[in-house]
Amino acid sequence: TPPPCASPRQSQRELKIWDPKMTNAPLCKVDIDQAAGVIMPFFDPDTKMLYLAGKGDGNVRYYEFTDSEPWAFGLSEFRSTTSCKGMCMVPKRANNIMGCEVSRMLKLTPNNGVQALSFIVPRKSDAFQDDIFPDSAKPEPAHTADEWMAGSSKAPLTMSLDPMKAEAGGGGKPKKRFRTMTVVTAELQEAEKRIEYLEEKLKAAGIE
Repeated sequence: TPPPCASPRQSQRELKIWDPKMTNAPLCKVDIDQAAGVIMPFFDPDTKMLYLAGKGDGNVRYYEFTDSEPWAFGLSEFRSTTSCKGMCMVPKRANNIMGCEVSRMLKLTPNNGVQALSFIVPRKSDAFQDDIFPDSAKPEPAHTADEWMAGSSKAPLTMSLDPMKAEAGGGGKPKKRFRTMTVVTAELQEAEKRIEYLEEKLKAAGIE
């Protein structure tokens, strides 16, 4: 569950982290900025990163959580002059995994439609990065509706984000591969040349 984000009377937006067993005072408080827009929090449990998007402004701030002090620390900030009306996070399995895209957000703007924001961890290696892509939630329920109504509390089913395992059937269904019209046209032309070549060979051999 994302931590609470609030704005005091002075419009100073802040982030607080609480211990549910001791609610008399927060574990830490992070001052974000001074604005009146509502903060929209998005938490990634795989990387323990929290993304904060402000309604009415174009910035996205992101923090990493730890199990000890300082509990949360800022990583960086995406800045834009295009204001945001709404934001959502794309499921992790839709990210460019081999491009080290750890998060993708869809930003609703007033006049420019929906914009995709990519958050990428720079890596030199072309190999799968298992340290930033642990097993993530599957697009399948862990329990039935009846089990949930009965009080079930199962952990989410997980899948590997490694494309090689996914293609081998170990991490989910393989993705469908679609060919463009350009590719299909080139394949057709190549096939026609091959047919013409074989017809000439048959004709030269006296085979009708």
